Amino acid sequence: MRIEVVAFVLGGGVGKRLYPLTKDRAKPALPFGGSYRVIDFVLSNLIHSRIRKIYVLTQYEPRSLEQHILEGWSPVFGTGRYNTIRLLPAKEGTGSGWYTGTADAINQNKRYAWESRPDIVNIFAGDHIYLMDITQLNDFHLQKKADLTICAIPVKVEIAANKYGVLVVDNESRLIGFEEKPQSPTPLPGNSEYCYASMGNYAFNLQVLIEELVIDQYKKTTQDKELLKKDPEHYSSHDFGYDIIPAMLRRGRNIYVYNFDDNTIIGDNKREKGYWRDIGDLDEYYKANMDLISINPEINLYNPRWEIFTRIESLQPAKYIGNITEIENSLVANGSIIYQSKIKNSIIFYNVNVSENSEISNSLILGNNIIGRNVIIKKAIIDRSVYIPDNIIIGLDKEFDKQRGFTISKDGVTIVPRKYRF
Repeated sequence: MRIEVVAFVLGGGVGKRLYPLTKDRAKPALPFGGSYRVIDFVLSNLIHSRIRKIYVLTQYEPRSLEQHILEGWSPVFGTGRYNTIRLLPAKEGTGSGWYTGTADAINQNKRYAWESRPDIVNIFAGDHIYLMDITQLNDFHLQKKADLTICAIPVKVEIAANKYGVLVVDNESRLIGFEEKPQSPTPLPGNSEYCYASMGNYAFNLQVLIEELVIDQYKKTTQDKELLKKDPEHYSSHDFGYDIIPAMLRRGRNIYVYNFDDNTIIGDNKREKGYWRDIGDLDEYYKANMDLISINPEINLYNPRWEIFTRIESLQPAKYIGNITEIENSLVANGSIIYQSKIKNSIIFYNVNVSENSEISNSLILGNNIIGRNVIIKKAIIDRSVYIPDNIIIGLDKEFDKQRGFTISKDGVTIVPRKYRF
């Protein structure tokens, strides 16, 4: 049976915990894995799942994200009634304005869903790393005749505590409770070690979605958590997790939870099942990138049947000059030139020029960088368009790094901000 699906991708996140990497770009626009942007993963999942009507909602620092979509993704989709990708920026004017929450963002653009009269409205975050066949989520949603289906991943209770929104289910996977970053998450039925963490990905019945958005729209806006708990019928922060889903539960809506561990994609293997990373802070972003350079990575970027599409920033091949250039367990993107240097456990993004006798280890070089001679970089993230002169050392002396204005993450990763000048 052919079904109509409209997808909204939320791409306007500020990403304060990723500062300074998000100082002038939205989280979904962050470079990732050498050749990609973070948003490429959800968009690739959608196109492989044959979902062809996609709206990307932008807000915070949208320029690089919009350029990436317009130049890299619009040509893939082309134009037409049944095949389109469109940017929906927050704007001023009657009936619109700066988005105050995830639900408000969809509410201001709900007419794009209503006009198409789809069987399902998918709403996905644009800042997570995972591979997923979304048709399996949508099939589950239709089989259950659900008003809403939430995609969730089983995580250990101690990991979810104070970190994730936790979904409480019965033995039939029906949602019976929602806990917002609880101290003591409710475990899964029959499994006291694990609970369901919400991935922020949804399949909605169109009519129900519109009804819930309109009800929420007329509540008074507040970010006061105590007031929201005390009087949720009159106040809202206009967020799906904090407001819409609990309100639907109170009204007895038919809500189910889809187990992401059950999802499979063409050409994958057991090792890759259930891989999902929420790059919420600097260390999570760093670790998710480092996942890619292991000998047997949990996520496969080389599956020819589930490619990750992107806007290619350089068509020139990578080049290695000199007989003592050493590259070990690393990724090197197009346009990069490595001259008699050592690269170990690192990712070199587009158009990076590394001069002789330099050493880069356990680091991310995010692109359009020039690295001089005799430079040492260890456990660092060098943002785009940074020129590093000869004989500079980064990442070995954290106190000195702080004095130079660099950010040091909790796990000791040194971040050199974009366009920094030595």
